[in-house]
Amino acid sequence: MMMYPYLKLGPRDGVLLISIFIMLVLTLVFNWSVWEFVSSVVAVIISFLAGNMKSNKKNVLAFLKK
Repeated sequence: MMMYPYLKLGPRDGVLLISIFIMLVLTLVFNWSVWEFVSSVVAVIISFLAGNMKSNKKNVLAFLKK
């Protein structure tokens, strides 16, 4: 039974939330500043979004065909 069916979270979203939680724990353990925490979370989100981007397989080796 799902408690919040309108959220529709998948396994990738779970990995993202776990990694942000790990950054929060590292911030508390190593006494990072707020800027270090925010920059690490932004880096994780950017890498998560970049991993979801689809590559264009048609133009990968287009320069070799010319």
